[in-house]
Amino acid sequence: VTTFANGLRVVSENNPGHFTALGVYVDAGSRYETPATFGYAHLMDRMAFRGSERFTSEESMAVIEKLGGSIMSSSSRECIMYQAAVFPDDVPTALRLLADTTLRPRFTSEDLAELRETVPWELHEFVSKPDLFLPEKLHEVAFRTGTLGNPLLCPPMQLAAATPDSLAAYHRSWYRPDRMVVAAVGLGHEELVRLCNENGFADISSSPSPSSPSLSSKGEADGQVQADKGQDRDHSSRSWFNKVLGLGDGASARALDPNARSVYTGGTWFESKPDTDFTQVYLGFKSSGIDNEQALYAYATLQMLLGGGGSFSAGGPGKGMYSRLYTRVLNQHAWIESCVAFHHCYTDTGLFGISASCRPRNEHSLLDVVATEIEAIASAKERVSSRSSIRRPYASQEGPSQLEVRRAKNQLKSNLLMNLESRMVQLEDLGRQIQVSGRKVPANTMVEHIEAIRLADITKAASDLLQNPATLLVQGHVNGIKKFYPQLSNVDREQRLGPLLSTQGGGWSLVDGRDAIKKTFLFADFNQAFAFMTSVALKAEKMDHHPEWFNVYNRVEITLSTHDCQGLSTRDIELAAHIDKAAKMLH
Repeated sequence: VTTFANGLRVVSENNPGHFTALGVYVDAGSRYETPATFGYAHLMDRMAFRGSERFTSEESMAVIEKLGGSIMSSSSRECIMYQAAVFPDDVPTALRLLADTTLRPRFTSEDLAELRETVPWELHEFVSKPDLFLPEKLHEVAFRTGTLGNPLLCPPMQLAAATPDSLAAYHRSWYRPDRMVVAAVGLGHEELVRLCNENGFADISSSPSPSSPSLSSKGEADGQVQADKGQDRDHSSRSWFNKVLGLGDGASARALDPNARSVYTGGTWFESKPDTDFTQVYLGFKSSGIDNEQALYAYATLQMLLGGGGSFSAGGPGKGMYSRLYTRVLNQHAWIESCVAFHHCYTDTGLFGISASCRPRNEHSLLDVVATEIEAIASAKERVSSRSSIRRPYASQEGPSQLEVRRAKNQLKSNLLMNLESRMVQLEDLGRQIQVSGRKVPANTMVEHIEAIRLADITKAASDLLQNPATLLVQGHVNGIKKFYPQLSNVDREQRLGPLLSTQGGGWSLVDGRDAIKKTFLFADFNQAFAFMTSVALKAEKMDHHPEWFNVYNRVEITLSTHDCQGLSTRDIELAAHIDKAAKMLH
């Protein structure tokens, strides 16, 4: 690894092969964005390999066609990457192209106009495919205060407000040398350093670090004003999916610090689509990030242990047919179409869970089945102290065997080593490891970490999942599953429950010995008290969520809690707000 004076890092592995892989990795992405720049990482990806100081868009396309290799860019929540796979003789041209598009891009109104035609179509296609849309929605619901919950794709309203100046300002803020890594596989290190110097990577200066949502150009400021006006027109819609696509309630106020650590909140989201063939269910929990190496390998092994797939998946033991979601779910329940474990891992946290689909009218049973599989592993050694995160109160105690753990570890090692046979995977692994941790962990060390995982580590990992509120998404037939409500997250308890408990606010109080709130109401006479209880009863019936109450003449005592999750949920907050409003109208 060579670090230039400006902070840019150059890293290489000179592995033999028929072609060379090159990449530039920028420490930027949707998690760092603010309301002024939502979707800009997506736009930078779509503007890649267009105009630059050296090439016009047409000339860049001609160079790419002449190279005949694989050249691409992509944006994610934590990285914008540019990669190329070319023959060794074409390395100087390919690196020059990468340098121009990352260091010296030229943003034009013509290119933006083209994006305004294509991005809405891309969003429409994205939303129409549950396997793409629901993981994105999962992040929005799980991280409602921003960072990892920020939109991955550019909202149309933001696209309309973007200008060449605002894109240039975003580029200046984030494409700084200390946030960039140039990586190569199949090229000598000295040669790579020389080419980087020739193409200006060592010459770019480092601008101030973006630490606040302050706008750095008039164009970006104009974009924010237009976005704010759009929010005024539809103040009830908080997430971009709500504004653009008319879906249900989404995220709360976004975090304004682009360098803030992610805050997991959990939550629920339901979209009724009664005409769909299958109901899609996502059940997720907070896991660990890359910064917790021991837990990272435990969750990777747990994902292999659960495994899963589709009801018509083909293959043998090496393709997960002996995983728990196959043997205990897909092979046992003909009405389940698919069931797969997932793990989204980031620098400081992760999302672990199970996605599944089933035929209509079986969604409530599907949630029980999915929740049971996670809890069965977590409770294998009675580690679970609370089952409040999921609806099912008790799960099968048939935990994983040593044979299952051995099979999961073998499969994880096999997948790791087989993927690393790909030169492009080697390149991305090299560049991202240097970017995130500053060091490269070799494959044999990863294998040693995997081999060190024990059943107790997997059990603890599963148990830790259940100590946080769940994130539940359902699309399709939702009526049979809407009764699922997780306990209030720490954020909800501070932001939504706190005002109810204050003397100046609601005047509610916590119940000793249980997770519930109570309040006593006094009225002029019984008739007034009865009118109050009637209003509350009608609301409770509509919500299918009934309070505990006690009445003597003009005195009404009410206790709220959600029995399904054995504690307070968002339903209690909603009902408490209605109760206070009903009482105020009668006084």
